[in-house]
Amino acid sequence: MISIPAKLGFSKYGQPVVRITHLSTFFTKNVSAQPHFARCVGLWCGCSKYKAFSTRSVHWPFLIVLAALFLSGCTSKLVVGPLYNRLDDQMRSEFHKLAKFNDEQTAHFEQRVGHFHVWHRQVEIPLYAQLLSDIRTSIKEPNKTSAADIKKWVDTAESFTRSIRECHPVNFSYDLMQTLTDPQVNFIEKRFANERRKNFARYNSRTPEERRARRYSNIIKWAGRANFKFTRRQKAMIKETMAKQISMRPQYYQAADNWAKTLFRLARQQDDPHFEDKVATQLTKLWTLLENAHPEQWQANRDLWQNFGLRFVASMTPDQRVTANAFLRKMSSTLIGISKDKPSFKPTNHPAHGCTIPAEQRQSAN
Repeated sequence: MISIPAKLGFSKYGQPVVRITHLSTFFTKNVSAQPHFARCVGLWCGCSKYKAFSTRSVHWPFLIVLAALFLSGCTSKLVVGPLYNRLDDQMRSEFHKLAKFNDEQTAHFEQRVGHFHVWHRQVEIPLYAQLLSDIRTSIKEPNKTSAADIKKWVDTAESFTRSIRECHPVNFSYDLMQTLTDPQVNFIEKRFANERRKNFARYNSRTPEERRARRYSNIIKWAGRANFKFTRRQKAMIKETMAKQISMRPQYYQAADNWAKTLFRLARQQDDPHFEDKVATQLTKLWTLLENAHPEQWQANRDLWQNFGLRFVASMTPDQRVTANAFLRKMSSTLIGISKDKPSFKPTNHPAHGCTIPAEQRQSAN
């Protein structure tokens, strides 16, 4: 077994992630103005110290396969596969850290997280592979990538995130939320608040210049492990773009606090006949807190990083294109292999358990 010094955690959506990821921003990631800290989804997701180069996670498995590259320079299925295969176990582990759940609550969650993992493997992973293939084809030769290509990659990555939101177990567990006792809700709320306080304290412990320097250093380090060497011009582009990005983290922390107060207030109103609709509406607001409150600044950051992506691809040297092409080709192949692995969990494909897995994409469980 190949050992990778990566720690699995949970993203702001409650999805497991490898906590180190940077270079993906150059090709696929929408860098918005949302802050670099983990947020919980629903009432049972795992909060962590998850930090990304930008702030809007593409989604957890995509980060994992990229992290495998940055940490070991390897795109082998022997490395990426085991990381992906145990992510549902990580979700279960975080679930049980939140409170003492009874057998019925545990079985409810187990069914939905198992379905979610199989759905993602068989439906979404092939789409990731196709995106990597599209990027590889575009950046292989100079002067071939356009602004429209960059936008398409970002839009495609965002469509993956939307699918994750729509198919996440939380969207199939409102009945479970209504069974949470007051002590359970209180414990989860306390954990959530503690994590927010720690994240805010960590943010305030560094100056803006120190935070940018740390992110820049990490980019150089992890790209180097993948044998991707930046030119002097590219390093300057990274620093310049970081300096221009509008920091909106304080605004986000305040918005997130208000959002959480409303969520936990609703969580205690379990006898409300409109409980499910109200909770669903509140959860949906999480994804666009800054976009809705500060649309101009949020869009400015988005445009800034998309422009960076276009300039970066145009600046790539022949050697960089060869390195990126080889990685993307191998990683795409690895993802296809993972998507075809037979899962250990057998989903029922019941609409109450998660998103539908088309018959032609189903792999029988072991």
